[in-house]
Amino acid sequence: MIEIFRFIREKIHKTKFIVVGDGTLRNKLKKEAERAHLDVLFTGWINQSEVMKYMNAMDVMIIPSRNEGFVTVCIEAQACGTCVIGSSNGGIPEAVGFEEFIVNEGLDFERRFAQKVVEVLQKGYDRNRLIERVKAFTWENIVQREIQVYREILRC
Repeated sequence: MIEIFRFIREKIHKTKFIVVGDGTLRNKLKKEAERAHLDVLFTGWINQSEVMKYMNAMDVMIIPSRNEGFVTVCIEAQACGTCVIGSSNGGIPEAVGFEEFIVNEGLDFERRFAQKVVEVLQKGYDRNRLIERVKAFTWENIVQREIQVYREILRC
């Protein structure tokens, strides 16, 4: 992540970064950010009621995970009108929902990921398109989709 931040800052010098949450890598990331002289706010663990405040403050959320299931935070960010750029791993592409915001694994991943972020920051994106997409993620719709899956399985 810090490598991606560094590449972004090379193109957009006054970029500020926010790392929300806590985990085993937090101290390592913090040290790497300090060595790279990056302007990174590490929030640590925050209450669920505070998450929306940070999502609304972001221009872009990044999820460069190498191993991930369906990332609900993508839907939450898009509900705030925040663009999410993610890796091609696990359930991230399905959660992001827009192919143009997915970066495929492979050679020079961090630089390509950063280039995608810079491109989105410079060109902008349609917030309303993101918000419209997530309106389909209601409990009723999700339950109906699950029922449909069960019906298809039972027919086999």
